[in-house]
Amino acid sequence: MKTNSFISREQDYALRITAYLASLKKGRFISINKMADILHISNKFAARIVHKLKKANITDSIQGKYGGIFLKADPKEVSFWDIMNVIGFKMKFNDCLKENFICELEFGCKFHMFFVQQENKMKETLMSQKISDYLFSHFKEITN
Repeated sequence: MKTNSFISREQDYALRITAYLASLKKGRFISINKMADILHISNKFAARIVHKLKKANITDSIQGKYGGIFLKADPKEVSFWDIMNVIGFKMKFNDCLKENFICELEFGCKFHMFFVQQENKMKETLMSQKISDYLFSHFKEITN
């Protein structure tokens, strides 16, 4: 039986990249290639994720041979919800919660209300988890 993941690999990597960058000392930065190597992510995939995070003002970069990327946003303010949405989090707890879904049983359906409550709890949990609570302390810092 095939099971689907709740979050995509790209969203998972985005959380890890953001947490890693938040773990760097203030004023430090790292090349995408070095960070990708440390986190075991392909360079191309890491660059695509960092680009999305930069467009959302979560990361920034210093250009040039000795440049690199760094966390621009305050890690105490950035939530899992923020990161996952930047990467395209569009999951619904159940199909009946999707926009324009028509269910003959929706009105008076106890399952529908249960799914609404669970989705709201999930969103609240993701919004409450801040990147600052997930800093990487076990990696040797490799920066430029």
